Amino acid sequence: MTDKQVVLITGSATGLGAVLIRSFAQKGYNVVINYLNDGEGDTLHDEIADEFGADSVLACQANVADRDAVKSMFGAAVDKFGKVDVLVNCAGINIDAPFVDITDKMWDAVIDAHLKGHFVCGQEFVFHSAGREGVIINLGAAAGSIGRKNGANFCAAKAGVIVLTKCMALELAPRIRVNCLVPGSVKTREVVERYDLETDDGLQKELATLPMGRLGEFEDITHMVHCIVNARFTTGAKFFVNGGQYMH
Repeated sequence: MTDKQVVLITGSATGLGAVLIRSFAQKGYNVVINYLNDGEGDTLHDEIADEFGADSVLACQANVADRDAVKSMFGAAVDKFGKVDVLVNCAGINIDAPFVDITDKMWDAVIDAHLKGHFVCGQEFVFHSAGREGVIINLGAAAGSIGRKNGANFCAAKAGVIVLTKCMALELAPRIRVNCLVPGSVKTREVVERYDLETDDGLQKELATLPMGRLGEFEDITHMVHCIVNARFTTGAKFFVNGGQYMH
């Protein structure tokens, strides 16, 4: 078993998940990249292997809502590293539409990617932890508390994640701490496109909702994630990284 800490981040081939993988690797962790589509994790895997060594990284293809695939992913991580210390549930999708236009398929796909994925991965983390202490960070959203138009499936999923976090924290304490990260207007591709931030009008409209007067950077997210990992007397909490945009 490695002496280094091991983190598994779902949905981590691109976007925020990939940023978190690089951040943990830079802090000396062994990292497990999870991806959905064939070949999606190859580029990041090779980058991490080149910089930090092939022994420090593993890439696993798995649909986070598929129990057998997730079980195999955790098994592969334990086979290579001997353990998984930290799980960050980052995988998820948006399939937006007006409420009356959301089909059963659209509903199920979003609920599976977020809520069921957090549930399945959280359970398998526990099953593969062999009695060790651990940390789970679930990814929430302000929309899970306040809602938004054309996203009933996403908002319902994120509301479920927020409450699921509390249930997990109550039942898994004191051995495993479970907290929820709730990012706001951080410059991810999805946020830029949703709020039209590449135009001056869109950007100014969004900035007017932010008391901090700026959009969030990826470093704001990674800093908070590492704080949560190290917060040894904190569980069942929501951590907002949103420049004061939503306070609760």
